[in-house]
Amino acid sequence: MKKLIGYLFAIVGLFATSCTNQSSTIGLDLLDNVVGTSFTDTISLEAYSFLEDTIVTSGLTANVVGSISDPIFGISRATTYSQFALSGSTVNFGTNPVIDSVVLMLQISSFYGDTTSACDFSIHQITEDLTADSYYNNSSVQFEPTSLNYSFQGYYIKPKTKVIVDTSAYNPHLRIRLSQSFGQYLLDNQDALNTNISSILKGLCIQTLSHSGQVGYMFMTNLNSSLSGIMLYYHNDNDVNKRYQLVCAANNKRFTQYIHDYTSSQSSDFIEEVLANNKDFGKKILFLQGCAGVKTRVTFPYLQNTFASLDNRVVIHRAELVITNVRPDEQFLIQPAGLTLQGISKEGKVNFLPDDDYYTGASYFGGTYDALKHEYRFRITRYVQNLILSQGDLTNSVNIVVRGAGIRPNRLVFGGTDDMNSRLRLEISYSTY
Repeated sequence: MKKLIGYLFAIVGLFATSCTNQSSTIGLDLLDNVVGTSFTDTISLEAYSFLEDTIVTSGLTANVVGSISDPIFGISRATTYSQFALSGSTVNFGTNPVIDSVVLMLQISSFYGDTTSACDFSIHQITEDLTADSYYNNSSVQFEPTSLNYSFQGYYIKPKTKVIVDTSAYNPHLRIRLSQSFGQYLLDNQDALNTNISSILKGLCIQTLSHSGQVGYMFMTNLNSSLSGIMLYYHNDNDVNKRYQLVCAANNKRFTQYIHDYTSSQSSDFIEEVLANNKDFGKKILFLQGCAGVKTRVTFPYLQNTFASLDNRVVIHRAELVITNVRPDEQFLIQPAGLTLQGISKEGKVNFLPDDDYYTGASYFGGTYDALKHEYRFRITRYVQNLILSQGDLTNSVNIVVRGAGIRPNRLVFGGTDDMNSRLRLEISYSTY
C-alpha cells in the first residue's frame, strides 16, 4: 500500500511538472535516463522477411517506370498504364491538319538507381477500357503489340537538368518521340476526341523492357503535371507550328505494374529466407524492398511473459524498435528515407499502431533514417503497454515496410534478431510499482 501511495504521489508530481514543461508525459515524451526507471534491450524477438502480396498502385501521387538490376533483390521492372484526356473541353485542329511530330512527355519528380544507365521503353496503345475501382501491382491490361516508339534506342534521364524545347527551358522531364502515324491518327479523329476520347485512345502502356549498365534506374513521374502528356506538333492550311497537348486529368485512371525476378539474386541468404521461406535466416539478416517487393514480420512472443511476474504493475516510459542498416555504403541502391510499421489485428487485418504518426505525428513515431547511426527507430510505447496489459485488438506481430512503398523502389538489408553488431532489438525503459 505504501508503494502504491508513493507511486500515486509520483504521478501527481509528474503531472504538475507537465503543466509548466510539456516534455514530460508518461508513455509519450519522457526524457531519457529518468531516475528510478529500468531498462532492457534483451527481450527475444522473432523476425523473417517475405514477399509482399498485393498493394494498390492506382490513384497514388506518382507512377513509376524503369528497370533495376540488384545483386541481392534481382531484376525489377515498372510499367505504367494511363488514360489521357483533352486539355480543354473541345479541340479544333483546323483544316487539313498534318502531324509534324508527336512526343510523350513524362515529368521527373525523383529517381532511384544509376542515371548513367539507359532504359528501353516500349509505348503501346491500350485496347481495353480502364474501368476498375482499383488497380494493383500485379494488374495487367491488354495493349496493341505494335510499339508507338519512333526510335528504340535507350533513354537517359537527367533529373537535375532543364530541358530546352525551342528556346524555352523546362523542368526535368523525359521526352519519347512517337510514330507519325499515331499522331496523324489522332488528328484525323478530331470528332471522336471531342465526343468520346476512349473510343480511339483508351490510354497508353509505358512498358519497361531492359536497361544498359549494371544497375539501371527507375523514376517517379507525376502524370498530372503540365510536363506530362502527349504533345502533338502539327500544321494546317492556315497555320504552321501549331501544338496541342493531351493530358492525364485528375479523374483519369492510371496505375503501375511491378514485375520482380528474384531468381537472379546472387544472395544465398535472400534466396533461403525470402524465396525458400526459411524463417531461421531472420536471426542473421533481414530484407525490405518497396514497389510491392519484400517486407518483414516481427513478433514479440515473450513480451507478456517477461512482465508477468509483476502482475501488470508496470508502466512503459519508452519502447523503441531499432533497425540497423548493414549495407550503408551503397552507391546507387540506397536505403529508404523512411520506413513504417503495420499493426496486425486479431482478425489478421493490417491496422495502425496506437503510436502511428496518423495519431501522434512523425516526430513521435519515428521511422526516418539516421545516416550517422545507420539506423531507424520507431517509438511504440503505447503498443507495448497495451500488449503487456492484454488490451486492444492488435496481436504481438508487426510488419516493417518501406514508407511510400507504392512508388518507392528503395531497398534495405538490415541486421537480424541474433546479429551481434546490428541486432534488431526492442529497447524498453519502464517502472514498476
